[in-house]
Amino acid sequence: MTASISILEDQVFAVLRGFLLGILASGVEVVKGQENRVGEPEGDDYVVLTPLFRTRLSTNVTTYTDPGTNPGTRNSRAAFAFHIQLDVHGPNSGDNSTVIATLFRDEYAVIQFNTENPDITPLYCDDPRQMPFINGENQYEDRWIITAVIQYNPVTQTPQDFADELEVNIVSVDAAYPPGA
Repeated sequence: MTASISILEDQVFAVLRGFLLGILASGVEVVKGQENRVGEPEGDDYVVLTPLFRTRLSTNVTTYTDPGTNPGTRNSRAAFAFHIQLDVHGPNSGDNSTVIATLFRDEYAVIQFNTENPDITPLYCDDPRQMPFINGENQYEDRWIITAVIQYNPVTQTPQDFADELEVNIVSVDAAYPPGA
């Protein structure tokens, strides 16, 4: 049995994408960045999600699952802060970035994330920054950038053997392993 993880990166992106689609106007596309051979979305307003980095928030918490037959599992739970860049594009990007930054820091976001997965939650985001974007046609487009930080708590499972019964024997060390032998 190889190691398995309970929360995949794609699941974190799916929860964030669902939240953004729920708060932005109909027709605003939300896509993952760094995809090869994929053009810019066709709509005027869209959001691109790009993973930046993860930082550890705690040491592991380890539990064990003994199913009664071997192997069982060792469950190592970690807590990470996942930093994701949101590039908010289009003529409404200033207003859209304000909506995102306001609601991401609100209890509303916590509730929305929690309904999807209680082990994925928004921590905070920075203030939107306007950063010009030059498209493939060398035209300037409006773009605002926000760094959103999401906590997620994946559990990594590895195999673990358990013993249901032990046989204890007394062994005379000197008799079994005589000195100088």
